[in-house]
Amino acid sequence: MKITVAMVLAVAAATAGIAWAEDVPTVTRTGPNGKPLVLRLDGKYSTCLRDSQRLGYSHDSAKRYCDAKPNLKR
Repeated sequence: MKITVAMVLAVAAATAGIAWAEDVPTVTRTGPNGKPLVLRLDGKYSTCLRDSQRLGYSHDSAKRYCDAKPNLKR
């Protein structure tokens, strides 16, 4: 079997993705459709906004929620 550059890059990307995911704490919540969602707790405003919307909240209510969190990095 020949190892191609694409295969090496795919393995490197998968390994980097696993290492990146392990650095940030996560929680699992049930989404609006009943499926589990993995939410990242990295302290960023953009992640707060995205994850709040993934949980089914409107953009406005997610924005109000994240605006009320004073320690989020922007």
